[in-house]
Amino acid sequence: MLENIPVESGERKNQLIQLLQEPLWTKHPWQSRAAKTNEASLQNGVRIQKYFRDSENLLETAYQDLENFFQAGDIELQGEFNIITEAAEIAGNEAFRVIVSEKECRIQATNAEGIRRGIFYIEDEMCRARGAFLPLGTIERSSFLKRRISRCHYGPIKRPGNHPGLGDELLDDIDYYPENYLNRLAHEGVNALWITLSSKGGDETSVGFGDLVCTFLTPDEGEHSKKRLDKLRGGVERCKRYGIRIYLKTMEPHVRFAPDDPRLKQYPDLAGNLVRGYYYLCASGETGQRYLYEATNKIFGEVPGLGGIINISHGELYTTCLSALPATGGGKITCPRCSQLKPEEILYPSLSAMQRGMQDAEPDAEMIGWLYMPQPQMQADNYPNTLADWVYEVPKHIPEGVILQFNFESGIRKTVFDKELVGGDYWLSEPGPSGRFERIAAIAKEHDTSLSAKIQTGTSHEVATVPNLPTPTQIYKKLIVMYRLGATHVMLNWNIGNAPGLMHKAANELAFGELLDESTFMERLAALYWKEKDIPQIVQAWKYFSEGYANYPLTNLFQYYGPMHSGTTWPLHVKPQDTILSPTYQLGSRNTGEVWPPSGDRIGECFTELLTLDEVIELCRSMSDSWNQGMAILNELKEDYADEPERLLDIGVADALRIHFQSGYNILRFYKLREEMLYTEDQQRLERLKALTSILQKEIHLSEELAILSEKDAR
Repeated sequence: MLENIPVESGERKNQLIQLLQEPLWTKHPWQSRAAKTNEASLQNGVRIQKYFRDSENLLETAYQDLENFFQAGDIELQGEFNIITEAAEIAGNEAFRVIVSEKECRIQATNAEGIRRGIFYIEDEMCRARGAFLPLGTIERSSFLKRRISRCHYGPIKRPGNHPGLGDELLDDIDYYPENYLNRLAHEGVNALWITLSSKGGDETSVGFGDLVCTFLTPDEGEHSKKRLDKLRGGVERCKRYGIRIYLKTMEPHVRFAPDDPRLKQYPDLAGNLVRGYYYLCASGETGQRYLYEATNKIFGEVPGLGGIINISHGELYTTCLSALPATGGGKITCPRCSQLKPEEILYPSLSAMQRGMQDAEPDAEMIGWLYMPQPQMQADNYPNTLADWVYEVPKHIPEGVILQFNFESGIRKTVFDKELVGGDYWLSEPGPSGRFERIAAIAKEHDTSLSAKIQTGTSHEVATVPNLPTPTQIYKKLIVMYRLGATHVMLNWNIGNAPGLMHKAANELAFGELLDESTFMERLAALYWKEKDIPQIVQAWKYFSEGYANYPLTNLFQYYGPMHSGTTWPLHVKPQDTILSPTYQLGSRNTGEVWPPSGDRIGECFTELLTLDEVIELCRSMSDSWNQGMAILNELKEDYADEPERLLDIGVADALRIHFQSGYNILRFYKLREEMLYTEDQQRLERLKALTSILQKEIHLSEELAILSEKDAR
């Protein structure tokens, strides 16, 4: 057993937070040049004229950002060129119109959020021009996605268990929404953030709402509610100034009762299914609906401007009586009320009660009901990987105005080595959508049910120890299909993959952009960051990255236990130890609270029985080789960006991924060779021992390389 396992450094986390708090604009890498024939020049200074009526001062942050932007380019703010914001009727989500002539730029919109997007648009155009120039003419844009929901990059996970990092962001004194961080998120198109209410489970009686309020049914809950509500109100107000709304992520109703609980005698219609000696609250009864209405109405009454609720209504903790039925089929509902309903009808009462409670206090609040159906998580020949028929009936029975959310990639299929693999949640390497998402989307569209897609954007469980994967092709493929299928909302991240950066910006460009072909989209995205002469090489590098990443083994076991997250810290045992692989998605055990040790040598635990070790090695070799081709392009460009620190950090992230993928490949090869060595003799055994030694030496070098990169970038 290894001793003195290091834990996360508080100093490093502070460095990460400081990095996210840095101003977005400091010094533009602009070169002096003349305007092109199709451009207006702003080089002689600008004058910002705020004619758009903004009674709530929601645009104060956007105007300040625009001033900071020009100051970073040494552009005077009392100059010749007029930038005018004004009201105009333009249809669409956050819609805006930009009209540029030689002497002025007019930004027009119906509401403040359209003006905000117009301001960011002209900033982006100047970034592409690498100077204070705007293209002449008129453009209109709006987003086909009303809500683009992310999460605080360094917020506590707040999941069951006592292991590190599971704090409560509404109880601690940490500022999770500093101004510069929110400004960065807003620029990348994020207009909503979700935070977690309690996920207690276990012996606790309620989840989520009990953090904030008590009700007639739960009079003893709401401990520390004043502090939580005060902090929540502050966060909502601050985020609102950047066009960002806060959503509460819950799993309600999750209230259970012992058979002798006096509340069951007082309210007989509370008792739903009997599960492991407890009755769970039935939301089909009048009392259950009253509880949900009261809880949501109280919360949204206490916190004006709160955006809504994202509720996992089926798939994780026990919620409604529908939870007695697994998504893959089977199960039995024993509730005297819900057993008389069709399964697809059971969610309606709970969703409608919560929606009414919210909207009676906050009419603009949105109810998002999430069917979390990630199967198969552990793919095997005898593991179900299709969903029950009733699942596809649910979109027909969603209350009007409620948004149905469904996993975009869960159930994705891919044939590798003549074997069909099926992925659970969540995937960037295989962009999706799954056939089941397409089917849900078609039914939702037919019945006018709004649809939200749950995806991963920056990273996924495939490799979560970097801030972003520079594979914007994958985001292009996701959002183009979302548009075609009629999605109106997107949840961009789970607890991982929410760092600001390239991938979030790519999603925003697609949500607001014209339906460009992939090459044109990639070129416009690259132009935001890189010099015009380098755009073809950058696009080619991204293509190599995406092509390589597509070889990631499509099995959740490899995500959850594989070496791609932290290979440089894995011990390599020449002598068999028969020790387990530790999960990549947890810091410690939910049962003991102990931090997980580094993974052991049972390498077969990280891939499905449908793949062989040789096949996994081949996939990882292809992934690593293709990534190296893209990295070679970035290395050639590196010297030319010595005075652009953010581009050097981007190159560093790509290089860290090169190390992760090479290290993962090395670990798999190491244990294959070790196994072969045990069954060979003499010269063959010596050759394999030399090969093992060579891998060990390479791993030492890779660890040293990654340590240097990590010192330069706290992410």
